[in-house]
Amino acid sequence: MKNENNKFMSSLESINQRLSEIKTLKTITDGLLGVLPLIIVGAVFSLIANFPVSGYQDFLEQVDLKETLTSVSHFTTDIIALLACMSLTHVRIKRDDLDSLVPVFISLVAFLIITPLKTIKDETYLPFKWLGSSGFFMGIIIGIAVGAAYVFMIKHNWIIQLPKSVPPMVAKSLSSVVPTTLIIAVAIFIRYIFELTKFETIHNVIYSLIQQPLTHIGTSIWTMVILTLVAQLFWFIGIHGMLVVMPILLTVFLPLDIQNLAAFNNGQALPYITTIGFWIICTSIGGGGATLGLNLMMAFRAKSDQFKVLGKLALPAGFFGINEPLVYGVPLVYNAIFFIPYVFLPVINLLLGYLLIKVGILPSASGATILGMPIPIFFTGLMEGSWKLGLFQVGLLLFDSLVYYPFFKTADNAALKEQKEEAK
Repeated sequence: MKNENNKFMSSLESINQRLSEIKTLKTITDGLLGVLPLIIVGAVFSLIANFPVSGYQDFLEQVDLKETLTSVSHFTTDIIALLACMSLTHVRIKRDDLDSLVPVFISLVAFLIITPLKTIKDETYLPFKWLGSSGFFMGIIIGIAVGAAYVFMIKHNWIIQLPKSVPPMVAKSLSSVVPTTLIIAVAIFIRYIFELTKFETIHNVIYSLIQQPLTHIGTSIWTMVILTLVAQLFWFIGIHGMLVVMPILLTVFLPLDIQNLAAFNNGQALPYITTIGFWIICTSIGGGGATLGLNLMMAFRAKSDQFKVLGKLALPAGFFGINEPLVYGVPLVYNAIFFIPYVFLPVINLLLGYLLIKVGILPSASGATILGMPIPIFFTGLMEGSWKLGLFQVGLLLFDSLVYYPFFKTADNAALKEQKEEAK
């Protein structure tokens, strides 16, 4: 039996390894996570600039500070497509152990070439529209395509071979001339071809045919419910659930966060409910599976030494959304007792949050995406623009604790019985 379990666990580890080695998915995930620090900084300054206290807002206006604070988001979240494009190229190139400096510049130039300029009163400028959330999917495509094309050309020696007498740094720079020329030429060709069509730019094509349908899908709570269920089911069988859904989560929902943040900056109504910020608020109380309630039960209500000790050890990390000690220590994987709350409780939390926002009791999350940041409950909601969201998280914690309690008691009693039998 032990050998069979070992074989099964080995097969799961193999699946995890294969998932992590899918280059395109890994590039999307790592590339988008790479720009999150800038998004977070932009979101924080947006909150500072737009904190809903009238006296505070009057003060910012009097000292001419509001526009300065808002400028941070203009050059972080409002150029998310450009940042994502460069980040994805960097990640894709580094996976093949090549220098990423030149290809990152290539992807930047290629993206700008296909982006239309505007002219007003003889002044030409680059509009923010396609640099931000509207050009997000185009940025992903350009970032991956440039990275893949550059790697292909370098590995097939489509480079200028220079004599050994040429200094290494000079040779390294000039060797990229051929890939650079070819990629830029393709970008110019794409721009020219689409200027001849009714679409005028490839941005319009990608936005109309891909990004808008994805946005429509993302605005449905059921899309988020399905992704959450998939992630939790994979976690339950020992496969990293976030590794599976993260590329979809970031690609579909991150643009909605960015648009919410833009509306927040402009003092407008937030257009979307189903954002990554909303997802974090509802599902990650104590980590995936909303396990902080279980952790509290273990730390303060457990009678078995196993649960009591583990609960107290895991609690500090649990407050910051880290629950691996519970996932593998209880364990929650392959544990039939906890299957129902571990898999379905995050979904119930999502539906509760969606309903309360829909009827106007709670506000939407502002878009200050904090994915991966260890921020305790209440402060997560506060970061998303409202103390009401923070209180909602506290309410969810109490609710989750009640839901987990009967399952916890069953497991704790079984552990206590086993403990007493071993003590005889």
